[in-house]
Amino acid sequence: MHGFTGWPADAAKFLTEIAADNTRDFWEEHRHRHATAVHGPMRALAAELEPEFGPVRIFRPAVNRRFRPDAPPYRTDTGGVATSAGGSTFSIVLSATALSVAAGHWAFDGGQTRRYRAAVDGPAGEWLAGLLGSLGSLDGLTPDDGRPLVGAPRGFRADHPRIALLRRRGLQLTATWPVGEWIGTREPVARVRAAWRAAAPVAAWLDEHVGPAATVPRPASVASVPSP
Repeated sequence: MHGFTGWPADAAKFLTEIAADNTRDFWEEHRHRHATAVHGPMRALAAELEPEFGPVRIFRPAVNRRFRPDAPPYRTDTGGVATSAGGSTFSIVLSATALSVAAGHWAFDGGQTRRYRAAVDGPAGEWLAGLLGSLGSLDGLTPDDGRPLVGAPRGFRADHPRIALLRRRGLQLTATWPVGEWIGTREPVARVRAAWRAAAPVAAWLDEHVGPAATVPRPASVASVPSP
């Protein structure tokens, strides 16, 4: 496989068109464009990231409608996800309008939530707050707003010094860049690699103190890690 040289202009064009005409007829007529302009470059990008971040599982173009029968049959984006040994995910998604990356956990399961809150309540919570505070100097990488609790979690006071962290139901760092001519160059490799590296200390904290999910939660939007 050749190295990543960028997505051609037809990638964003195809993704726009499949969103407007998400039918089997369109797909069968234009699937060669997806293979050449969308999937091929995504595989090349994943191959360049793999030596540092491990295997990147690329999303299939067809949507699994077993549990989402009303979903459109074909994806209107492309991307992939790598998983750390401790369960944190590192994702990349290209849509017709933006290239986005994420790292962490979009949603904790019950066991993860208990472990997360216990860690945030102790000295490890101060460490996490410091890591998140350092993100201010990093271009575009921020904690996703998620779906925080309105009140204080059971067993914690509303005036806890890290109540905002305790209210979180997941912790994921994200960055998004509008599509432009730059996606047709090698710049996406540099941006994704830099963002994933910047997110790595928070992912390491999650790996150590939260660990993997018992079951993989299904994301609600393309801003989170999409299901394959």
